[in-house]
Amino acid sequence: MAFRFNQYVVSIILLGIGASVFAQPVLLKTEQKIEEYKLDNGLRIVLAENDKENKVYMSTIYRTGSLNDPKGKGGLAHLLEHLAFKGTQNIKGEEFQRRLNQYTLSNNASTDYYSTKYINVIRPEKNAINEIIHLEAERMDKLVLQEKFVPSEIAIVKREREVRLDQPFAVLIDQVFKTAYGNQHLGRLPIGDLNELQTINMGELNTFYRNWYAPNNATLIISGKFDKAEVLKQIDEKFSPIAARNIPQQAKVPTLDNSKFANKTFVVQKGSDLAKYNIYLTSANEKIKTALAMAPTLYTLQPSGHLYQSIVESGTATAVPATTWLDKDFNMVFMGAVYAPNHNEKMVQTALNNGVEQNKSFTDIELNRIKKMTVNQAESIKNSASALGSRLGDYAVAYDGDWSKYFKDLEEVQNLKVDEVNQVYKSFLTPQNRIIGDIQPTPEDQKKALKLDVNATDAKTLDTSTEKPEPLKDISTYQKEVSAFVEASKKHIETTEQKIERGEFKNGVKYALYPTSTRDDKTYATIHVDFGTAETLFNKGQVVDLMAYLMLRGSDKYSLQDIADKSIEAGGGVSASGSGNGVNIQVVAKKEKFEEFFKFAIELMKAPKFEQTQFDLIKSQSLSSLDRPYTEPDMVSALTITRILEKFQPGDLRYHFEPEFAKKELEAATNDQVKALYQQFFAMNHSQIAVTGDFDAKKMKKLLKAEFSKWNGNETYEKLITPYSTYSAQKHHMLAEQRKFGSYVSVMPFPVGQDHPDRPALVVFGNILGVSQLSSRLAQELREKNALVYGFGSTLNFNDNNDSGALGISANYTAGKAAQVSQAVHKVLNDLLKNGVTEQEVEAAKAEIFKKRVTALEDERRIHSMLAPQLERGRDLYAREKQDQDFAKVTKADVDAAIKKYIKLDQFVEVMSDQYGKAAK
Repeated sequence: MAFRFNQYVVSIILLGIGASVFAQPVLLKTEQKIEEYKLDNGLRIVLAENDKENKVYMSTIYRTGSLNDPKGKGGLAHLLEHLAFKGTQNIKGEEFQRRLNQYTLSNNASTDYYSTKYINVIRPEKNAINEIIHLEAERMDKLVLQEKFVPSEIAIVKREREVRLDQPFAVLIDQVFKTAYGNQHLGRLPIGDLNELQTINMGELNTFYRNWYAPNNATLIISGKFDKAEVLKQIDEKFSPIAARNIPQQAKVPTLDNSKFANKTFVVQKGSDLAKYNIYLTSANEKIKTALAMAPTLYTLQPSGHLYQSIVESGTATAVPATTWLDKDFNMVFMGAVYAPNHNEKMVQTALNNGVEQNKSFTDIELNRIKKMTVNQAESIKNSASALGSRLGDYAVAYDGDWSKYFKDLEEVQNLKVDEVNQVYKSFLTPQNRIIGDIQPTPEDQKKALKLDVNATDAKTLDTSTEKPEPLKDISTYQKEVSAFVEASKKHIETTEQKIERGEFKNGVKYALYPTSTRDDKTYATIHVDFGTAETLFNKGQVVDLMAYLMLRGSDKYSLQDIADKSIEAGGGVSASGSGNGVNIQVVAKKEKFEEFFKFAIELMKAPKFEQTQFDLIKSQSLSSLDRPYTEPDMVSALTITRILEKFQPGDLRYHFEPEFAKKELEAATNDQVKALYQQFFAMNHSQIAVTGDFDAKKMKKLLKAEFSKWNGNETYEKLITPYSTYSAQKHHMLAEQRKFGSYVSVMPFPVGQDHPDRPALVVFGNILGVSQLSSRLAQELREKNALVYGFGSTLNFNDNNDSGALGISANYTAGKAAQVSQAVHKVLNDLLKNGVTEQEVEAAKAEIFKKRVTALEDERRIHSMLAPQLERGRDLYAREKQDQDFAKVTKADVDAAIKKYIKLDQFVEVMSDQYGKAAK
């Protein structure tokens, strides 16, 4: 029987077919197993799967940045980015940020000249990925820009600008770009113009949002571990209903002509450093970018870099920093020299000019070395969801969506000819293209105390408004997550612990072997060597550090260049650093090259040369780096609080960093002392060795036994302990050099260590207090309500060996706002003491803590970092399972009790430093 349909029914059926079929993502191209799709509305989707990862990186990129800010409205795109976390039509107010926090490991955003990016790092769970896709679709189409947030966000942008643009190098670059472009185009910073920010209205913000935040002006990049079919389905479902829009024409940047620069020398007097920078700047030239990208490493790599050899090894300066900025509108190469007051300023500039512009030609050997390093770096990027996603995003912005240009550039690096490289440098690194940047310390007349203008205030913020807080989320959601995480953690621990072999050789060497595949196809070894006591190593702190630094920089058989080349060939490296009365040695290499490289590293450890020239060089560099005023706000506050908290005598390894004392110790140190300390103390009978990766456990155990089980010393070893100490409450406002920002630090000690039964409740308290930069208690008071800071830090430290811990809080604030910051911190702590926390905060904090704990167990490299400390304390991963159970049991009553027991404001030490403080005695 034939069915007849009228035209209306046919239209409905066809409409349904179109909606369900033709809106499917269309595959545009595939490169290096990375796929790009496109929706009918123009949204581009780049998927880079990596099943070995334990996270997902998601970046929503809008191809608009500060270049499209309307005239006279500098900073509009950046201000919009700040407001884009404040809720949508369907997810109101604070709930949007709460969901971001709940379903991500981290989330952030950035605005540059060409783009705005919203970045989320997510656990590889279907529910979490789907939720973030939903939130980003909401942000694209249903963002609600609320005027009530504008004053506080403008004030926060001011704080951001103060911190970021009050650094010497940032000031220098701003001056260069203003000379090149004036106060427009690239001369108008993305962060915003302070005067113009105040004039932005809601109509302009909404217009910009509707003009540029559209699917056909966006790229969604997802890398890591995910189900491709499921992700595409969710993106189709959430983003396809968003209609494409007519996108305005992108702003054009005029061609740069450096011959018209009125000034080519810039002086910045800020901070404590002395530095010369040669900045080579021209208009963009795509043909030479690949060669230019190699320049920083060719010139500064230790020990083969030509600039390193001519400036650092000669003693002309202490360091040679270099980098490139190769953008779609210009090519810029930075070559610098950092020096000290005892160096000759004119000689530094002459050596920098000659070392760059009259450099001898590079050789095939030198270029091939950099090519190998580029391959190693590319492999590391490929195996990291965040690194690869970020790199693809940068290329998508720079090359109008062509992320595959990244792989073409890698090929071009390998095809470079040394003659071509030398010719590019000869024609580009010239006096005609050179701009000189001269960084000098802050003048002495800017280190005097100023009188504070108490009437200077920002516009009204949310703290002074009648705005009611958003309703809180139901706790059952978090409780379910905690239960799931506890179970997942238990399974990971049981599975992982079964693979780990732990043991101890007769001489006391403890080892942990974890044969497994790592996500980056590398094998890792950590050797922690303990030796000596506080008494036997008294006044030897600098000698210990020098020994650690020099131990792996040469032997009778191998030069420093040999070590560098073998590290590059192995795709890894070997390094050592002093740690109290011990040395930490890290060895990493590609799995197929690890055994050979590990044996090489052991050979270096057993026969270090301690070459006199290397000793003289590092001693000279270290002394020069100490020769500075230390008058920056963050240095003043850090030194002041460590002096207040000090309980040890100068010369004790636990004594705080004191510049003048460090100089005296360093001046007295000799290479013979370094050699003697190594011979007397460095042995393996108080050591822990952990190896993680793809290796044969039996062969590795045999190797460790042969190399370390008879390497004994006669010196007594005793763990350095820092006992719990109490302090009376005190507040110090110290004088620092003039900056736009000041520095706040505070410490509150408490008698709780890693194994204390109250630790879990305190960790939950710490999460509620200040983990989130937007939604924690400190964030709400310091940033969101009062706009006193852009960012802050809050940490809880617990000693591994005794019941000693501390709460630490830090922030950079607008100079002159020291009292307000202290008041805000006290307000938060007093409120917690008086009213405690909420049940919702406790459950949300526990879910956040467990999310990160489980994620750590899913990464073999993170487990590797746990092994040596566990060996030292006689623990295994099952101790972590016990901690999980303790965290899961924490209640609101436990947290409230811990707050009342340990948050003692009569033991709270605070230091603020800015130009309105008092000079230190």
